[in-house]
Amino acid sequence: MTVTDLRTPTTAATDGDTAPSTLRLDAGAASATRPSTKERSAKPTTFYDDDTREDLLDTARSGGVNGYLARQKLGNDARRRESHEAAIARPIQFDVPALIRTNRGFDGRGGGRVAHVRRPNELRGTTAHVPGFYPFPIGASAPLDGAPVGSHLDTGQPVGFDQIGWFEAGQITAPSAMVFGLNGFGKSTLNRRIVCHDLATGVRPLIMGDHRPDFVNMMRQMVLHDDNGRVQYREDGITPVTPQVTSVGFDSPMNPLAVGTFGNLIARLPAAARQLAEREMRARQVTAATGLLEISSGRPIAPHEETLLTTALRVLYGTANEFTLTNAPLPGDVLNLLRQVPQTLIDATARDADTNPELRRAHQDLLDASGALGRRPHDAIAVDRYLLLTENLRQSLDQLVSGQFGEIFNAPTKEPIDIDALGVCVDMSRLPANARKLRAAVLLACWSDGFSAVEASHLLSDHGLQEPRNYDLVCDEFSLVLGVGNGIVWRVDEVTRVQREQGTGSLFTTHTVKDLQAFDSMEDRQRAMGFLDRARVKVCFPLPEDEASLMEGKVNLNEKEAATLAEWATTTRGIDDPVVSEISETDWADGVRATGTETNTVPPGMGKFLIKEGEQPGIPVQMRLTATERATEMHNTNKRFNRGRGAKSGSAA
Repeated sequence: MTVTDLRTPTTAATDGDTAPSTLRLDAGAASATRPSTKERSAKPTTFYDDDTREDLLDTARSGGVNGYLARQKLGNDARRRESHEAAIARPIQFDVPALIRTNRGFDGRGGGRVAHVRRPNELRGTTAHVPGFYPFPIGASAPLDGAPVGSHLDTGQPVGFDQIGWFEAGQITAPSAMVFGLNGFGKSTLNRRIVCHDLATGVRPLIMGDHRPDFVNMMRQMVLHDDNGRVQYREDGITPVTPQVTSVGFDSPMNPLAVGTFGNLIARLPAAARQLAEREMRARQVTAATGLLEISSGRPIAPHEETLLTTALRVLYGTANEFTLTNAPLPGDVLNLLRQVPQTLIDATARDADTNPELRRAHQDLLDASGALGRRPHDAIAVDRYLLLTENLRQSLDQLVSGQFGEIFNAPTKEPIDIDALGVCVDMSRLPANARKLRAAVLLACWSDGFSAVEASHLLSDHGLQEPRNYDLVCDEFSLVLGVGNGIVWRVDEVTRVQREQGTGSLFTTHTVKDLQAFDSMEDRQRAMGFLDRARVKVCFPLPEDEASLMEGKVNLNEKEAATLAEWATTTRGIDDPVVSEISETDWADGVRATGTETNTVPPGMGKFLIKEGEQPGIPVQMRLTATERATEMHNTNKRFNRGRGAKSGSAA
């Protein structure tokens, strides 16, 4: 069988001969005869000769209508010549000719301009499942380190992410991440997925202030099992090993001067390290008390007032036998001590004898710390100046130990943090939503309590008293944390700067970059924007269009990524057609949700997010819930709506 150039005419065959066979693209079969000339008839191509072209050029130079027509004819002739040259360059063809690439696209039947060639789908598998492919497959671009958060939107491959897993794998330089996105698209679900992975891999998550709450339901369902599936119990043999869920409220107070489990663990340290740890504990007590006083009073604490607090705590630990490392004083005890100083000095002067030299010396130290100097330490001038210099501090302490603040902070801690728990979640959702100062004070105290526990754990590990542990600070609704002000920005800034030394990762979630700029103080705004700079990974859920411009210089979103995030943020049209039937659980997995007799499609951005790391292109991910997550409803934040609909349906029936 031969292949004949279909462009070249052949001589007619004799009567006894058959025409040479031609390979045709006809279901893979070769035709026995050459297609007839009629089937391949084409319009003959003619060109202008040189004399005609010269005449047309002269006419074109003269201008006018004739010149315009001459230029059109010359252009048509040039295109015909170009097509003819391209046809001559074509190789031997099948019946369906190959397309020739030109500067306008592919020339020929079925051709056209191609603006973008998509990247081919990438699949991943073991050599046992896909043998014979090596070395042809291309390496997948999405990592598998960390928690399984979803599948790649382009390739379908699984994607793994959490800030600690990526840091340990060497993909980022610090274990910090920040999540942005509009409400209702799955930010909290991603956080809970990462927290589940932390619990499974030995990292201890810390949720020091769960506002809504988002993690309480999930943490209460987590129980430690051994390799054989048996439930693990604590030393009492009754209580299973679970993450700790505590609460702070009017029925569950916390003493801010107790500094968590730090004091309880100091006794386990060697004698040489114990003294240094005690001084650090006193410094933490002063810091915690100063922060709460600034929140309750709404004013900064003066330097001499901070000195008075330090001296008062030293006096209480040195003169009162009931105050120990495990039994810290209350803010009310500090206030009573400051009130007793003048009367004690007056009584001692009047008697000219001091029945308690130790207490007299302690009160004299407080008098000196206030800066109240007279001719004699105990004369009327010194006492009057002491009362004047300590008036603001005593008023601030009185605000802290009275009213709503006193119900929470002027009582022993009811549920202290368990340093040996798998994780800690502090529920503060029962606090009044409109009590902004109270929530700020509780949040600051919880953070101080949590980090004192972390540092105490590291102290024990440094001295070989327990195995090293890593922690993950998870803060959902980060805008509420930053909005409390009063030093919380400084505390978060301290954590994000030295988190590698502390062995602690951080995962902050907020709605928009605007939340990091909503401060009256320029210093606080710049410090908050520094959190975004130090977050090595930015996870972007659906965002409005103007967010890309606000993130410029912080998160480098290209035009396609910004358009994708904005497209995800669009809400689908509600389907209220009564003929639409209800949707089953299987249909839900395909992207459709049924609620009662009405049917609504899931928004296009539900569960979709973009992982941005440095200057690299973002990784688009689709997160889907597992059957266990659906059955336990650990991610269901619409329970009140569900109960309301159920109650309404029942009453209507």
